[in-house]
Amino acid sequence: MATKAKTAPTPKAALPADQAAASSATSAFEHALGQFEAGKHAEAAKALEAVIAAADEAGEWAVKRRAQIYLGLAQTKLNPPKAVKPTALVEIQASLNRRNTEEAMKLIDKEVKEHPTEAVAYYLRSLAFAQTENVEASADSLNRALELDPDLVFQWHMDPDFNSIRKSPLFAFTENR
Repeated sequence: MATKAKTAPTPKAALPADQAAASSATSAFEHALGQFEAGKHAEAAKALEAVIAAADEAGEWAVKRRAQIYLGLAQTKLNPPKAVKPTALVEIQASLNRRNTEEAMKLIDKEVKEHPTEAVAYYLRSLAFAQTENVEASADSLNRALELDPDLVFQWHMDPDFNSIRKSPLFAFTENR
């Protein structure tokens, strides 16, 4: 009977330095990710910065890129962007988009008093009047807006809120512009 010769298991060779660094970067990334998910954003940010350096040194570009993404997220959690207060014109446009012309007119009146040469305010007033189909007031406001900024005529031609009143003879002043 033939017997197989037993061979001793070969010892595992030590990982080359670049693979060890890569393995180290991957495990460090997993640790940093655990900190991030636990809500420890400051600790995660520090750990991710170290991961980025280690991954860069090891040539682990995928790990580096993922760490950079999570670092950006951690920094956003630590320093959230500040809310920006909308301008009066943005608030007016939002009111008009909601078809709340009463609120829009209050805001427009205030804006026109504060900035009497603001062409967009007069344009928005014209738009509000168009929504209520007040053709004469809309034409007067549009005329004032175009006196201040003639380029608004292009927006007037494209704005669907004027469709129902656009063909009125009161808007004849827009024909040659």
